Amino acid sequence: MDQPPDTPWQYKSDSSDSDSAFASDNSTPGARPKAVTGESISWQATEFIEHAHTSSWYSGLIGLTVLLAAVIYLVTKDFFTVVTILIIGIIVGIFAKQKPKQAKYGISNSGFSVNGKTYNYRDFKSFSVFHEGSLNSVGLFPLKRFMPPVSAYFEPKDEPEIVKALGDYLPYEDRKLDAVDRLSRRLHL
Repeated sequence: MDQPPDTPWQYKSDSSDSDSAFASDNSTPGARPKAVTGESISWQATEFIEHAHTSSWYSGLIGLTVLLAAVIYLVTKDFFTVVTILIIGIIVGIFAKQKPKQAKYGISNSGFSVNGKTYNYRDFKSFSVFHEGSLNSVGLFPLKRFMPPVSAYFEPKDEPEIVKALGDYLPYEDRKLDAVDRLSRRLHL
């Protein structure tokens, strides 16, 4: 993936992290990206991409879960592992039925906000853009080891504005989806 347009700087792994302070901004996210004050923008999008699951998808999930549990039992004779696999299969099925909610996102000088919770830019080392069908997403990658990445979906037409606004605060890093994200997209979770 090439460098997004209008990004002021690009991530370099050997550079030091910035600890600049950011002023507080109480802007309320709106319906689609728009200028609020200066470089601040806000938009609404779904929390994740919804995939329609047919009864055959659920049948396949059940069959795969039972087959995996049976193979594990034959190899290990361990009931705990079998029960764990069955529970994980049930959890995946329940999760797959969830409908995405609308989330409000914002980029301002005080940080990146998701549904009113603001994340300070100094907690992140870079951001990346991922292209995923009808919606694209931006991922902010944290400096702390156990902090999960923060992501937001947006419409492809809004990408230049969002990339430019984020590029004012964080460097862009060309990244690919990790193995877990690729698997979940293949399974349409």
